Amino acid sequence: MPHLREGFDVAIIGAGPAGSMAARYAAKAKARTLLLEEHPAVGWPVQCAGLLGLGAMAESELPGRSSVLQEMRGAAIFSPGGSRLDFKARAPRASVVDRRLFDRALACEALRAGAEMRLCSPVRGIRREGEESVLSLAGGEEIRASIVISAEGVRGRLARQGGIMPPEVILSGAQVEVPFSVEDPESVELHLGAAPGLFAWVIPTGEEAARIGLCARSRGWQHLQRFLGQEGIRERILGSATAINVGGLPLGPPARTVAEGLLVVGDAAGQVKPTSGGGIYPALVAAKIAGRVAAAAALEEDCSARRLQEYDHTWRAILGRELEIGMRANRMLNRMSAKECDELVSYLAARPGLIKSIEEHGDIDRPSRLMVRMLRRLDWDGLKLAGLLRYALG
Repeated sequence: MPHLREGFDVAIIGAGPAGSMAARYAAKAKARTLLLEEHPAVGWPVQCAGLLGLGAMAESELPGRSSVLQEMRGAAIFSPGGSRLDFKARAPRASVVDRRLFDRALACEALRAGAEMRLCSPVRGIRREGEESVLSLAGGEEIRASIVISAEGVRGRLARQGGIMPPEVILSGAQVEVPFSVEDPESVELHLGAAPGLFAWVIPTGEEAARIGLCARSRGWQHLQRFLGQEGIRERILGSATAINVGGLPLGPPARTVAEGLLVVGDAAGQVKPTSGGGIYPALVAAKIAGRVAAAAALEEDCSARRLQEYDHTWRAILGRELEIGMRANRMLNRMSAKECDELVSYLAARPGLIKSIEEHGDIDRPSRLMVRMLRRLDWDGLKLAGLLRYALG
């Protein structure tokens, strides 16, 4: 006979940023909240580049900045043919964080709010019994909860088991941390055309260290190995890799992110920016909504899919258009030839007014705002770029 444990109002699967924030907000709303993490430590394994915009840092609501390794003010964008665009803001626009420290700080805030957490607790299955969900853990233990929030990451196995479709696309990502000759410790490098899917990045974590990675439609690790061997990268590597991370990057949320007694948040729901691959900002925004809605529904004893639709409607009202614009921009870039990428980067690099707009209004969490401003500044020479931006903005 399985061992049954006292029930909870809300159970969250996964103690990443989305899960911890959902747990914090559910607990703040006076729901009995349980956070389940399959690994023996929060923040491991690391599967993220760790570059957070100002919006993500604000949404984290963390009181200190102990997880911040480096602040970023600019970027250098390289086209496949070697054209280059540089811009740099006066003030920091993003932070490079230690994801282990960042994730653990978020989990601690959830615990301070009253949530309970269990490590080494992988959930093997989920089923609905009457007005409750039953979570099956390894070893035969079962936990009951009125509502379950799946924040289990890109695989989303239990979310799929609950009837939620997978994201539209899952890219193959790979990253290494290496001793590296950094050109500018306050600027990120973005290399277009390194692989079909997204782009390659070089993110400084100091003056002589960087995270180098990329996302591709498939075989991310093989594409990364080729990128590391390219001229301009190979000779700047100062030693062996100190860390290797591989994983999937989900793009494009499914048509619905709720079912009877179930909400899905973060990577499992495809809440990732398709322009940059960053998922922390949308995950934190959606997780707060998920925690509040789950707690309210559980305390009202109405866990129907209809009641939980409030979560789906609310997060889409805030994030949906930005994610859709991002998907269009991602498709646009993937359809461009290497020559067209060269022309685009060269065009932007030759126009100080557009560079100034990027420096003043660039926001990796809300890139559509910059697109609108750029569209207003384009002259007739930029007609092709204007057409691309109009397509992305719909």
